[in-house]
Amino acid sequence: MGEYADLAERDRRLARTRSAMEAAGLDALIVVGKGHWWTGRGYIRYFTDFHIWGHDGLLCIPLNDEPFMVFSSYAVAERIAARGWVTDVRGDVYQAPRLVEMMRQKGVTRGRIGIAGRRYILSAGNYDILADGLPEVDFVDADDLMDRVRSVKSALEVRQIREHWVLTKAAMERFVEAIEPGKSQRELAAEASAVALAGGARDMLVFIGERPDELDPPRDVPVRCDDILRYHMEICGESGHWSEITVNCAFREPTDMEYKLVESELRALDAITPMAKPGARLSELASLFEETLRADGWDIGSPTTHFDFHGQGMDTIERPWHAAESPWGQSQDWVLEAGMVFSYHPRRIVEPAPGWSTGINEDVLITEQGLERFGNGWSHRWRVM
Repeated sequence: MGEYADLAERDRRLARTRSAMEAAGLDALIVVGKGHWWTGRGYIRYFTDFHIWGHDGLLCIPLNDEPFMVFSSYAVAERIAARGWVTDVRGDVYQAPRLVEMMRQKGVTRGRIGIAGRRYILSAGNYDILADGLPEVDFVDADDLMDRVRSVKSALEVRQIREHWVLTKAAMERFVEAIEPGKSQRELAAEASAVALAGGARDMLVFIGERPDELDPPRDVPVRCDDILRYHMEICGESGHWSEITVNCAFREPTDMEYKLVESELRALDAITPMAKPGARLSELASLFEETLRADGWDIGSPTTHFDFHGQGMDTIERPWHAAESPWGQSQDWVLEAGMVFSYHPRRIVEPAPGWSTGINEDVLITEQGLERFGNGWSHRWRVM
């Protein structure tokens, strides 16, 4: 049985959030949530410890009073309140008007109020309703504030992620064990998914490929077992935290270039490990990755928009992130702090082309000593079958 979050953990998260609010001069914070893996479902889970599988929510956190919330499903609103982290939760498909009403009732009607999710989650219509309904409020963007707060995981969250990775590796090992000619892609994916679900997984994203240009949802076709079989899983565990992992099963001897690229990228990861301490930046780590590949004789070509790193927690992709292509990839090049968790998977279009890329995925923790790998011995090398 996993270690569950309790009200003490809720209070730690609220205290951290309110400290950031106070530093930013905010009288309250509105947190916008949506039932989507990348756009704010984790915002709601962070403060409610309730798994949101769909629908939308607006949560208001006053600086000096209890949080309250509107959720677009009446039934789910009752369940969120019953969980006990936020007990004043109203169900209403018209969220913004109801939140305005609640804010008026509670006297949260003036001052400087941040909106976390204003840029990417809140609709323009709902923003207009908030602004028109609360004319004495100065609404400001608080996306960075919220993302910086949750980017640093608590000690409990780190323990939960470590435990989740035990399940993640078990699911992937079951995929490898189950491979045999004639089985379909879907049958193999079901074997791995059954292990994850039995261990409490809430959601999964899975891809499979048997040619270098393939990585698609599993199909009802037999696996060919004549080249490389790549399988990728992203799993949301019982605690709400995500993992990301890939395995490469080789049914032929990998080429010298394919072996070489794997070893180059693993050397890069080894080089990055002691450097990834508080105070470093993602761009510095990405540059070291490139330097290592160049030192091994690879021409890495033009920068790409592929994420070298992206934050990971209660959303499968969180900020900060980094990609080589400017300017958007540099926009989240924040100074690293101990407790940040990332999915690490830098890739470059290298020459000479090796055939298959590496597919290396590893979830990592920033510590005072450098990277801690949650994979804890997970092999990124080719699995020669």
